[in-house]
Amino acid sequence: MELRGRTVVLYGDFDSIGRDEAIRRLEALGARVADTVTAGTDLVFLAFGERGPLPRSDEMLRTPQFDEEALLGMLERAEGGGSSPTYDPPPFLAPTALAAAAGSDELRALLDGADWSAFTPHRDLPPLRARLAELERSEGVTDAHRLATRRLCDSGEARLLHPYGHEVEIVGHALSPDGRYLATGSWVGDDYDAGGVLQIWEVASGRCVNAVPGIIGGIGWPDYGRTMQWSADSTRLAMAYCTNMVGVWSPTGGSMDPIAAISVSDGNSRPSEFALSPDGRSVYFHCGTNGDGGLQGCLVPLDRGELDWLPNHVEAEHPYAMARRLPEAVRKEFDRLGARPDEDGFRVGQWIERPVWSPDGTRLFGANALCVDAGTRQVLWYAQANLSCPSPDGRLVAAVTDRGLFFRDAADGRTRCGPFALGKPCSLRWAGGRTDPQTNRLAVLTPGSGTAAPAVHIFDDERHVGSVSIAHPEWRDDDKWGGDVNAWAWAPGGERAACLTSEDTVEVWSLADPARARRLRVLAAGGADAVHWGADDTLVLVGAACVRFVRADTGEAVGDFPFLRVPEGPRPVEGDAAEEFARQIFALDDRTWAMTLEPGAVIAPHGREDALDSVLTWAVGRRLAWPVRWGGLQVLPDALTAADLLDSEDGEILREYREDLAERADSGEPSAWPPPNTAGVDELYEAVRRSLAHLDHDRWGFAIGPYLRAAARLRVRHGAPEAALALIDDVPDVTDRIAAASDVAVLLARAGRAHAARTAFDCAESLVAEVVGKEMNADIAASFGAACHALGDPGRAEDWFRRARAAISVEPNPWEDHLAVLHAVLECGREDLAREILADRSSHPRAGYTSEPEWLVYLVRGGRIDLAREFQRLPGWEVPYEVLTALAEAGRPDLLEGWGEHNWSVDEELVERAHLAAAAGTPPVRPLTPTDLDVEELAKDYAEIQQTPHARRQRPIELLIQSAAECGHLSAVLDLLELVPLSDDFNDRPSAAFGALWLALTGFNRPPW
Repeated sequence: MELRGRTVVLYGDFDSIGRDEAIRRLEALGARVADTVTAGTDLVFLAFGERGPLPRSDEMLRTPQFDEEALLGMLERAEGGGSSPTYDPPPFLAPTALAAAAGSDELRALLDGADWSAFTPHRDLPPLRARLAELERSEGVTDAHRLATRRLCDSGEARLLHPYGHEVEIVGHALSPDGRYLATGSWVGDDYDAGGVLQIWEVASGRCVNAVPGIIGGIGWPDYGRTMQWSADSTRLAMAYCTNMVGVWSPTGGSMDPIAAISVSDGNSRPSEFALSPDGRSVYFHCGTNGDGGLQGCLVPLDRGELDWLPNHVEAEHPYAMARRLPEAVRKEFDRLGARPDEDGFRVGQWIERPVWSPDGTRLFGANALCVDAGTRQVLWYAQANLSCPSPDGRLVAAVTDRGLFFRDAADGRTRCGPFALGKPCSLRWAGGRTDPQTNRLAVLTPGSGTAAPAVHIFDDERHVGSVSIAHPEWRDDDKWGGDVNAWAWAPGGERAACLTSEDTVEVWSLADPARARRLRVLAAGGADAVHWGADDTLVLVGAACVRFVRADTGEAVGDFPFLRVPEGPRPVEGDAAEEFARQIFALDDRTWAMTLEPGAVIAPHGREDALDSVLTWAVGRRLAWPVRWGGLQVLPDALTAADLLDSEDGEILREYREDLAERADSGEPSAWPPPNTAGVDELYEAVRRSLAHLDHDRWGFAIGPYLRAAARLRVRHGAPEAALALIDDVPDVTDRIAAASDVAVLLARAGRAHAARTAFDCAESLVAEVVGKEMNADIAASFGAACHALGDPGRAEDWFRRARAAISVEPNPWEDHLAVLHAVLECGREDLAREILADRSSHPRAGYTSEPEWLVYLVRGGRIDLAREFQRLPGWEVPYEVLTALAEAGRPDLLEGWGEHNWSVDEELVERAHLAAAAGTPPVRPLTPTDLDVEELAKDYAEIQQTPHARRQRPIELLIQSAAECGHLSAVLDLLELVPLSDDFNDRPSAAFGALWLALTGFNRPPW
């Protein structure tokens, strides 16, 4: 956007530029700097940390808000500055001297005397690599190869890289316009915070040259297409990330954070379509902007810094929003297509579907045959189509309607030729880099029908010049959930092409004369669902779990990388060490794990040098590959040897784990799983306590306190008062500690343990004294009141019960406070007060409560069936499945069938369980004793997990922990808990540990009342 004529507002104090200087430079560029945001404000620039206290006015919501980095970028570009021109030093070797070197000795001497300080990878490496490859063909790997490799490694430009950065399926990919690089992206695994992974592959060498893990929220989304897009010069890569944001990265950078990012979707739960401009510095983004049935979307900068904006709040023309005014004919067509107003009068209008830019960056085209002027953001023409695509030179648009294929003039949309009756075309692919620049060549893929086989029809401009029958997969360009599938790829120039088939092959065709097309060869596709034709005549095949590079002229596989393999047996390191080296561990093949180590080592079996060379590379400057067979690679047999030999940071880390590595080395083959069930309940409680060690109490205290409180109650119910008191000491928040100590005091008093009850009560009372004068919620007040009553002070108890009832609120969770008070008074024996509260219908919330299963199960197991029935009859209350299982366990088939009358979960098996429980007369004793069938099932599920990629194991492991806890196999539980991440996230190991505790001791995966 031009700054001239725009009104901007600056908020806060900037770090890199003074406020006065910013105002001076903005005004020099023709901008008006105002003090406050009004309806006339175009842009806001925010200093770091200023986002929180900003006014939430309508004007602020509808105004784009940029950060300081974006301000600096806009100023530099508008002033004609920007990045300084790069200056490359003279070549480290004269190209003529490199070519003239006669043999390995002469070349080695030449390289030894070269000025390596002047070595510039993007300029000097390709000719050097080509010359050394030529030398290898005649003499093998020589001292010249080893010398060059050593110099590259010493320069710090080369780093050892394996290709298996994606730990989950590839969800997006894009070939750079120059054909030299492939970008692949993956979403998130079980650990959301680990983010997604970007990998950059050099096509000519078939090797990964850059891997950037930790992209927040993952890249793209499963089954969503075009979530990765290159700039025309292949220097910038835009990606959808973090669900609904778009950012731009340098493909040769290493930062997980984007250079620029936009958040303008108002919280979409999936990625929106976008189109990166040819210069890579602005983006069209799908979002609601006009509520009058006009054209939707916005066109915003994506140069530097971050933009936050809610364009759906815009109610008038804005420099970033699509123009609200439409040509009359376009307006009528939009209205005809059904832009119906909602109850607020908002009409969606139309979008630029699957948007692409014209080569010169002046127009945007949609697959619905819509053309927009990028400068004015106004619709130039609209012809409504099912599929359409502009030609590479921007002159033509191929458009498919129900009538057939048309060719339109890209400038004004008028029909130049058509319709061609080709059935129902499913895909349009133009050829780029034509040898005849005056002619555009198009492939139109059509599906099979009752009378015709799947085919590809070739057009030169508007002339149909040939057709060929190919059993392609019939994927449709307009399939919203098709991802980045691509069945057809032109070779540069359009003389040859490659086509995926439904038989999992790729056919290479000569189309020099389309009327006499010739199939040149058939290659295995290896599960790929996309084909590209890259640099050096290399076919690129990509699938959800594979990347392959194949020479089109010979069929030679340059690189073949199947992802998500899980070899049997342990990795080079396990446990916490595996967390440290997670990104460096990879599957060398279906049977072998390996691991790279800085600066240039790999742990792998002896004699696997050829296999290592086929996957590893020296990635130079994050953009070019250098073969590891040319030297520098140190192959080590195991992690213990690496710990002894490596003088590097990775070696230091391994030495920290040396004792664990030695223990694993001595243990030999892994023992059968599950282990013997020798663990007891005390060990499970201890595992729960250990799982909390890494948690930030300020962040997770809201969960730690209530869960430890429930665990302390459970300890008392199972006859371990001293252990319960120890758990109270672990509760971080003082009010939660009061409640926990009060609960324990009540239970001990009712059990006749007067001395222990007094100890717990004294703890609670001393804590109450610490918070005198502070507000106490209904739960805490009622719990302490119950303790007073249980310890023989009914007058004091009444006072606390009154305080508790006065503090009852229905926000944020209906019934939460009510049930907390009811639970407390029931526990201390005041059922009369509980019924009084329940009878006060005027105070009841109108909705049910999210924790109703815990409450109803508590009532059923406590023998208070009548009370449970009264709650079940309240408005908004249901009979959850957990309650039905509690009724079955209690031996009440009569209640089970009556209460579950409308619940699909009540089956014959559940009723049979109820009858068996009634006959037994006593509830089951927990933990249960696992049966042989239980152990067999646990072993089977564990074996399946061993074949699951590590990034996908956490959830299956958590489910297996639950199964082990339910059947009482506590040793299996403890063993599995060690595999769940121990991090600052309660939802990881702490949640799994507490869940196992609840299931093992109550059969119910909720904190017990």
